[in-house]
Amino acid sequence: MTFLLLIFRVIVVLLVIRFVLRFIASIRQGAQPAQRRKPVAERKGGTLVRDPNCGTYLPESRAITVGALHFCSSACRDAYAAAHRGNASGSALTS
Repeated sequence: MTFLLLIFRVIVVLLVIRFVLRFIASIRQGAQPAQRRKPVAERKGGTLVRDPNCGTYLPESRAITVGALHFCSSACRDAYAAAHRGNASGSALTS
């Protein structure tokens, strides 16, 4: 019975050491400057872009591009333009 108690104590001590080391590592990571946001990854099919209207991701080569915006379909482009008609960004979509 004392042998099992000894094994249990050793396991508990090892777990405590592990949690302390992880805590110290998380503090050190928090002290480092924030990493820059990663750019959209290049894929075999090209760069993915996001439709601002429906949120669909699609290859940039298949997107309907209006200025800096990319749409998955003309219906999404028209819906986005209708929703943003009074805004400065929406007026660029109507031309």
